[in-house]
Amino acid sequence: MPKNNTFDEIWDKLKEYKTAVMTLHSGPDGDSLGSCTAMKYVLEKYLNYKVTLISYDNLSENLQSLKISKEVEFGKDILDVNLKNYNVLITLDTGTLNLMGKTKKEFTLPKNMYTINIDHHETNKYYGNLNYVDSQNPSASSILVDFFKHVKIPFDKELSTRLLLGVTTDSGFFTKGDKKRITKSLEDAIFLIENGADYVNDILKPIELGKPWKMKKYEALVLNKAKFIKEKKLCYSSISKEEIKDLNLNLAEVRMGIFVLQDIKGTDVVFVLTETEDQIKGSLRSKDVDVSKIAEKLGGGGHKQAAGIRFYDISLKEAEEKVLKVIDKYI
Repeated sequence: MPKNNTFDEIWDKLKEYKTAVMTLHSGPDGDSLGSCTAMKYVLEKYLNYKVTLISYDNLSENLQSLKISKEVEFGKDILDVNLKNYNVLITLDTGTLNLMGKTKKEFTLPKNMYTINIDHHETNKYYGNLNYVDSQNPSASSILVDFFKHVKIPFDKELSTRLLLGVTTDSGFFTKGDKKRITKSLEDAIFLIENGADYVNDILKPIELGKPWKMKKYEALVLNKAKFIKEKKLCYSSISKEEIKDLNLNLAEVRMGIFVLQDIKGTDVVFVLTETEDQIKGSLRSKDVDVSKIAEKLGGGGHKQAAGIRFYDISLKEAEEKVLKVIDKYI
């Protein structure tokens, strides 16, 4: 297994540079936005950096309402950027390179681009020049809490709020993960709230209690189309691109369909397949089965209890059959 670099090694390297580019991962979530904007804030405030933060995909509607979303240049992929203008590429919450910006079948970084990779996915390939991957940490934002504590960065209200966004959303508001991960998320949240973050008004109300009507309709669609195989403790749903288009959902919003199935009693594995114009996105969740192994067999990756897959050039029905065939080997 590749070896992690230390926080000191990463911080010392960052102090050598003054320009950085970062990108939210495809279909960005709260942890991607929170961790990237937190890193941007620290580099600009304490190391006098010029940071460019981009995202090919837009955020979900509720995340778009946050003021930090205005720091992101949307509609721009990593392939649209002249990397020669930057000293370092910093990737956060990005387990594989093909999830960098717009989803790509294959993608390799230029050999002369210095890359720092900080992530919490078990399937991360350690693709950076410097890497810190901690799969026991519940979010990339939680890793940054540890990192910034270690290098003695002051936690003011702004930094704490950005990190709290990632900590809360990636833990499913403290419902996802084993005892160790949920405990870590709660401890980090308490620390960040004590340092100025307003959990209720800045996180809970706009994100969890501020879902747009189209998302509630999407959740209803996923549930209404779901199939529950009781003897296999399996539940799944498949949504066509026409249905996605009718609801005017972007990729970040499509990724959230899994949440409506993951708490169903009597299931060990749940998955949702959603078809877009150029791919089929799959999300898997589990209580006891290691779905990262299922995802890897299908070319994806992620965590033991939460993983993702993507298919190209096949029908929704064919994708569904592929997933069911692999799952049969694990249930």
